[in-house]
Amino acid sequence: MSTVRLMALGVTVEVQVSGDLASTAVAEVERVWRLCATAPAEGACSASDGPRGVVRVVHGEANPSVTDIDNGHVEGSHLPDLMQMLTQAVTRAAIDAQKGRLVMLHAAGIQHPASGATVAMVGPGGTGKTTLIRTLCRGRGYITDETVAVREDNTVLPYPKPLSVRREPRSPWKDETDPHDLGLLAPSTPASLAAIVMLDRRDDHDGAPTVEPVPTLDAIAALTPETSHLPELDKPLQRMAALCDSVGGVVRVTYREAENLEPLVERWLGAGA
Repeated sequence: MSTVRLMALGVTVEVQVSGDLASTAVAEVERVWRLCATAPAEGACSASDGPRGVVRVVHGEANPSVTDIDNGHVEGSHLPDLMQMLTQAVTRAAIDAQKGRLVMLHAAGIQHPASGATVAMVGPGGTGKTTLIRTLCRGRGYITDETVAVREDNTVLPYPKPLSVRREPRSPWKDETDPHDLGLLAPSTPASLAAIVMLDRRDDHDGAPTVEPVPTLDAIAALTPETSHLPELDKPLQRMAALCDSVGGVVRVTYREAENLEPLVERWLGAGA
């Protein structure tokens, strides 16, 4: 068995790989997950003495595709499918290990490469967060396309996982893609939350994106279903209210195409610089 250690949301996740094709799987994990295994001095997410998780992977010619995300176990013979299941398992392990500790927003995170200011762009699965990252994060720090995790002091714990790029428009399967291949930069430390943006993508929206402030109570209500393990936090509603206030309030952006958000991202990141 071989072990690859990843840092995800401040959690050291041990990926334990076995099977007759284990060496192939290990090489692919090391390639596409390299931003989560780099040393901190190089923009890393390296191992620490903090929370830990384990994911067991079996890759062999005769292994059927099996995933037990709750227990951190995936196996299969087809490497691309196995890698997608691994991403899901690593994400679950990291989120579960940090429950009660962090505010974890289901969001894409983009960072100003010099100041560390970070914008969290919040939306449910299927709303195009990976597309936003691919379009708007070139030349900027890639925090995540999955979960923006925030400490009480407003620092952000990066999760620069492989980007999960859908193979075909309505396919449930995705290819795990090395962020470097898409021109994204490793996140720098420290990262601090500068803006929270609720995404409202509409195919029928015409013209430039519209931005509107969201009252704090309405923002908390809207963010609650997009926040992992919120009830486990100490005084969760107060924590969310403080988070919203710390960035000057939440805004909602209504738009059609990701590229139209470029000047807004520049403004949101500049506000935190």
